[in-house]
Amino acid sequence: LKMVASSFCNMYAAALVLLMHGVVSAYVPFSAVRALNRKPISSNSWISSRSQTVLQMSSTSSSSIARSDFVLEDVPLEKCKAMLQTAEKAARAAGDIIRSNVGCGSKMEGSSSSSNFKIKKNIKDIVTEHDKNAQVEIEKAVRANYPEHSFLGEEDVPPGGEASAAALEQILNSAPSGFLWICDPIDGTANFAAGLPYCVVTIGVCYKGVPLLAVTYDPHRDEMFSAVRGQGAYLNGKERLQVSTAVTEAKDAIVNAGCPADPNAFEASMRGMLALNKKSRGMRVIACSALTTAYIAAGRLSAHFGYDLSSWDLVAGALLIQEAGGLVTDLDGTPYRLETRNMLCSNGLVHDEILGILKDANAVSFERAD
Repeated sequence: LKMVASSFCNMYAAALVLLMHGVVSAYVPFSAVRALNRKPISSNSWISSRSQTVLQMSSTSSSSIARSDFVLEDVPLEKCKAMLQTAEKAARAAGDIIRSNVGCGSKMEGSSSSSNFKIKKNIKDIVTEHDKNAQVEIEKAVRANYPEHSFLGEEDVPPGGEASAAALEQILNSAPSGFLWICDPIDGTANFAAGLPYCVVTIGVCYKGVPLLAVTYDPHRDEMFSAVRGQGAYLNGKERLQVSTAVTEAKDAIVNAGCPADPNAFEASMRGMLALNKKSRGMRVIACSALTTAYIAAGRLSAHFGYDLSSWDLVAGALLIQEAGGLVTDLDGTPYRLETRNMLCSNGLVHDEILGILKDANAVSFERAD
């Protein structure tokens, strides 16, 4: 027994020496391999590659690495719970606006330049006065409780992928407290304006680029999807969410395809959809990324792929899926980061197969038309 114990100690010591000298990038115990494979962590310029490894090891349960009452080393769990309450309250206030005004675009008279909605970048990308009013409600709740925190909402950013990417980079480099609230007050605005009940409120809170908590609220069904890092994902605060573990192959999967505004991105999406349609149970195009990612966390969908998404489209959904046992990556296969714009979200079990199908269909990248 002493010889066996000594052998294991020597292996561990050797691994540490190799790590210190840069011969290997990381040492991961075998018991952590499954967790690493199922739940990659978000990251950005705030985090070094070595600290990313530590965070990845803690994604299944951050408290197992540090203290049970801390989500990250310097972020108490109680603080996250208080922020979650604020986020949920704000989401419900914005949800009331959605519920009261859904279908506003289908009831209007006159041209699309009326006050009911306006075209942003192109005819597929619109905004209504209610988007702005909903964001005001969210930001008001955040400012009242956390005035020192930074805030990024879709309605404060000019239209287009380049503008949203630049806005994220700028605020990440200038958030004095490290805390950043990211929201889309109405994800699925086109659905909302048309009267389709596939539009939600979505809010994510990050600390130094690491997503801490997520809220996606569907006011039409009164479903509140929420998660705190390392604490699991829940529906209405009671039902623990889990991705579908029964679907292990693409042939049994229901897959949602993105519906991007950029015509080149849309063509890539259609190539992927045609390829997957031959090899999956069925395809959907819900056109509301925050809702489809919540549905993956709840086990209702198996996968969702999309293009040129902004941070507010995905930050909450990515954490919901990770905390429910699923996987989120870029379409090039790299782990999800706040800056990720082309993505595949899944239950983890069909991820590699679907990624391969998309790659074979030349549907993993595109060049912006604008």
